[in-house]
Amino acid sequence: MIATVAERWRPRAFAAWALGASTFFGLACVPIAMAFSTLSAYRLSQTVHVDAIVFGPTRSAIVDALLLAIGVERTAVLVYVLQRSFDALVVAAALTPIFLWLLGSSAIHAAARFRGVRGRPYRPLLVLFGYAELVYQLPTSLAGIVFAGGPFTPFADVISVVMLVWLAFVVHRAIEIHYGVPGDQATAIFILGGLAFYLLPLILIGVLLVAIVVAAAILQYF
Repeated sequence: MIATVAERWRPRAFAAWALGASTFFGLACVPIAMAFSTLSAYRLSQTVHVDAIVFGPTRSAIVDALLLAIGVERTAVLVYVLQRSFDALVVAAALTPIFLWLLGSSAIHAAARFRGVRGRPYRPLLVLFGYAELVYQLPTSLAGIVFAGGPFTPFADVISVVMLVWLAFVVHRAIEIHYGVPGDQATAIFILGGLAFYLLPLILIGVLLVAIVVAAAILQYF
């Protein structure tokens, strides 16, 4: 029994199982995952304070790097943006399962079509992401709930990274199985999906932050 469960946790075995599993339960995994992410986000909002991140001895190393790179005044603009948007970031964290489920599955399917792989249905990939999202979110959220704001917070970060790597391997194996492509083409589809639907929005956010600082300079905010 233990050996069977351990085998199922291997990315290829999990992907093969989830691609052919029940659609109903796969889709039902998404609201369950969101319930855990909401609890984790609420715990984060109660234990993490913006002032502790940007001021005093508990200041984040990222803030220190910004102070050295762009100066006090420009960093103050970004800190103000963070303070004003922190509640929105907490809400976004709670909604992460929906974004990861819809954007992840649609990104991979679109990338596969862009690479010339056609004739494969979208539904199995949507179901796979539902199951995988719950498996990823459950330990990540529980670690966040238990360790947030305490001395073992880095342990929660480690769990999150480990589960994210596991999820990436599951998606890669699912691409190979579902689209019937070799490993190198699966990697190309995976990278293209990640670049187009995840990295590009992050770049746009970075450009927006730079634009805010530039606008503050033009308006003589500092």
